[in-house]
Amino acid sequence: MGIYTYAIIDSNSKISSSINGLGEAVVYNIPYRNIGIVVSESPVRDKTPKVSDGYPRQPVSNGVQDIAQEHILKHEEVVEKLMEDWTVLPMKFHTLFNQEKDVLSVMREYYSDFRENLDRLRNKKEFGVRVIWPGDIKRNRIIDAYKKSNASAAMPNSSSVYPVRDTNLQTEKGKVSNGVKSFVKEKFEEYKIDKEFEEEADKYIALIDNFFSRWACEKKIEKLKSENLLLNAFYLVEKEKEGDFKEAFERARDICICGDLKYLFSGPWPPYNFISLTKKTLHQRLSEADMFGRISPEQNLLNKGML
Repeated sequence: MGIYTYAIIDSNSKISSSINGLGEAVVYNIPYRNIGIVVSESPVRDKTPKVSDGYPRQPVSNGVQDIAQEHILKHEEVVEKLMEDWTVLPMKFHTLFNQEKDVLSVMREYYSDFRENLDRLRNKKEFGVRVIWPGDIKRNRIIDAYKKSNASAAMPNSSSVYPVRDTNLQTEKGKVSNGVKSFVKEKFEEYKIDKEFEEEADKYIALIDNFFSRWACEKKIEKLKSENLLLNAFYLVEKEKEGDFKEAFERARDICICGDLKYLFSGPWPPYNFISLTKKTLHQRLSEADMFGRISPEQNLLNKGML
C-alpha cells in the first residue's frame, strides 16, 4: 500500500495526540535526527510501478481524479492539526513512498534544507489576500479616452470608430504603405492602453501592499493573474502579529481602500508559499518525482498541491 506523507515537522518525538489520516489510518512521526516526517499507511491503491530508489510514487492522472474529495479535506485537516503544536513543511497531497527506508533517504539527503526552513518559519503562519477590481470597466474607460483623443485629432471625414485609421494620409508608396502605418498605429495604441492599465493597477497594488506589509516579515505578490484579479498576495506573519494582521484586513475591507474593490481573506495556513529549498540536485529529482508540488522559479517547492 505504501507510506502516505503529510508534513515535515520540527520534532523527532512520537505524536502523543490521536490523529487519524486518510482512511482513518493512524498518523505517526518517522524521526530523523532532530526533525521528523509525519506519515500514515496509505489507503489509496496505486497502479504505478513500484520503485526502491527513494523517489516518492505518484498516481496516474486517472487515479487522482478518482480519489474522493474527503481525502483531500482529510489531508488538509491533518496538516492543520500538526500546525497547532509544531512548525510544519506541508507535503503535496498524495505523495507516497514505498517503504520507510525511502522516506529516510530523502530526509537524510535534504536534512539541512528542511532544518533551515523549519528554523526560519518557526512561529510564523501564512495569510492570503486576494483583491478583485473592475478591471474590464477600467480598461474600457482607458479605451474610451483614446477614442475621444483620436476623434478630436482626426480629419473631418475620418472614422471615429476605435482604432482610428487615417485613410486620407497617402505616401509615395500608396495604399499598402498607408495600411502598414495604420497597423503600426493600432498596435502602438494597444501597447499604450495596456501600459496605462498596468500602471493604474500598480498604483492600487502599491497602496494595498504597503497597508498589509507592515505586519508581515515576508511576502509573495502576484499581480493581474486575470483582468479582474488585481492582486493575489501571500503574507508570512509572526505569531504575535496575527491579531494585528486580521484586524488590518477588516479595516481594509470596511474603509474600502482604493475604492471599488472586493477583498478575500484566507488563513492562517502553514507556510506553503515560503519554503525555499536550495540543494541544486533537488530540481532534477523533483521534476521527475513531484514530491513537493509544482516547481516554480522562486523554488516554492512545497505548496498546497491540489487545494
